[in-house]
Amino acid sequence: MGGLILLFVIGLWLAFVIWLSIFITKKLPIAWWRIPVGILVSVALLPLPALDEIVGGRQFEKLCEENSTIHVNRATAVGKTVYLAQTSDVEIKGTWVRVVLKPRRFVDATTGETVVSYNRLQAVGGRFLKISEGHVPLTFNGTCEPGDQYTLEKLFKELNITLSRRPENNS
Repeated sequence: MGGLILLFVIGLWLAFVIWLSIFITKKLPIAWWRIPVGILVSVALLPLPALDEIVGGRQFEKLCEENSTIHVNRATAVGKTVYLAQTSDVEIKGTWVRVVLKPRRFVDATTGETVVSYNRLQAVGGRFLKISEGHVPLTFNGTCEPGDQYTLEKLFKELNITLSRRPENNS
C-alpha cells in the first residue's frame, strides 16, 4: 500500500513540476531559449521533496564512518562475563534528517566497567517524504552499526566473553 501511495505522490509531483515549468516558460518572450529554461526549471524542481533526505543521507554516511568501530581492550576483555547496559539515546543535532545515536555498552557483570562498546545510528525519513511505514528514509539505508550480529558473536567467542542477562539492581 505504501508503494502505491509513493507512486501516486511521485506522479502528482511530476505533474506539478511539468505544469509549473510550462507556466514559467510561457511568461518568457518567445525565443529559442524557452525550452532549455523549461528543462532547467524542471531539473531544479524535481529533487526538492527529497532534498533533505539527499543531503541528510550524505551526512548520515559521514556519521556512519565516524562511528564504525567496536571498542574493546582485548587484553582485559578475555574471559569476562558481560551484560548489555541500559543507555540513553542521543539525538544528533545539525543534521537535515533526524539521527539518533544509540550507544551499546557491554559491561563487566562484577565490576560494572565497559568491556565492549559501539554506537548504532538510526535515521528517520525526511520532512516531505513521510510516506514510508515506520518513517524510514526512502533514499538511503537509515540504520548503521559496525559489523553485524555475527561479528559481535565472533568477537565474544574469540575473547571467551560470556553474555548474561542484565542484573535487576543495575541500570
